[in-house]
Amino acid sequence: MNRVALALVIVLLLIIPGCMRPYPQSTLTSEQQYRLQLVEEIKAFEKELGFEETENFKTYSDEVETYDFYFYTPRTTLPYSLDDPSLRYGTGKPQSAPFDLKEFDVFAYSVEAIAGVKTPVTRSLLRAPLARFIHIIFHEDWHEQIDSPLGIEEPTAEVVSYAASLRFAEEKFGRDSAVFKTLNQEFQKKLKESEIYQRYYDELSLLYSQFRSGKLSKKETLSRKSSLLQAMGDELKDLWGGKPAQLNNAFIAFQMTYFRHFPLMYQVFSATDYDLEKTIDIFRWVPSQGVKFGSVEELKRIEAEVTDYLQSALTSKRGVFDTSVSSIYTMAQASQSALLFRSSGSQSNLAKLEVRSSFVHPFRH
Repeated sequence: MNRVALALVIVLLLIIPGCMRPYPQSTLTSEQQYRLQLVEEIKAFEKELGFEETENFKTYSDEVETYDFYFYTPRTTLPYSLDDPSLRYGTGKPQSAPFDLKEFDVFAYSVEAIAGVKTPVTRSLLRAPLARFIHIIFHEDWHEQIDSPLGIEEPTAEVVSYAASLRFAEEKFGRDSAVFKTLNQEFQKKLKESEIYQRYYDELSLLYSQFRSGKLSKKETLSRKSSLLQAMGDELKDLWGGKPAQLNNAFIAFQMTYFRHFPLMYQVFSATDYDLEKTIDIFRWVPSQGVKFGSVEELKRIEAEVTDYLQSALTSKRGVFDTSVSSIYTMAQASQSALLFRSSGSQSNLAKLEVRSSFVHPFRH
């Protein structure tokens, strides 16, 4: 989270000082009290998995509903990810923007929690479907275990949080429970969803490149864009049963932050024979953490260092996928030793989270 966005969130919390308190009992329904008890159980489960403790979800806010953002970009520009400055943002609803957004693709986003600001349990989080409630807590707390670009953090967070949520749900509710089945179905669909987003991202990128080179008029570009988005929406509807409400450049760039490297992160999890603790160790010690970047090119270089590290760990000397996971786990341990050596024992991984990139998007979610 950058300093500007962090300040905005802190201001939001300071102007409602009475709403932040340890979990109350008398003012909550029995279902809400049950959800707060689940938070404590999830936190204990995280500790068993090796998570370092965070300050998230330790208080309840009866006034904070959601964290609201809007993202916008020109209609013929497709940003790389949330870390790309061409995907601009504001806090609040799009209607509060101090300028006309008609010439932009706009994505309005309301989220129940964000990492890095001691996020409370909000009213919207308490009301969330149980599967999402569990997933969000694991997801946000994972963000404070590593310090990478969002394009690395988000897909690792998805893999870790879904895998952890499934294990927690299995132990708590059983494999035949609705919450376990929902989480499992969502997790399995993510691979197909990532393929859809990557394919249409590439097609739209080519379209806008042709527009910038003068090969296409703006009118023809927007017409072809509309056709591509229609086809993309149809594929997503086939997968999920409904189309995204805001399918445009801003939304696609947002989603690519999660999906660009998701298949690789899932492959790592698969290569460990779905061993969550080993996967966590591998992800926790990916290289280039805390490295600052000032351009999209530098961002891509950092992401490439991480993906190359994981790809090389997944590939044997003969270039054949190594399902024994010995190579990937050994590399993770070696990386851990190197990082500890460089820190000279003076910083814990949690302390390193204070050293954030100066070129990072408003929130980690």
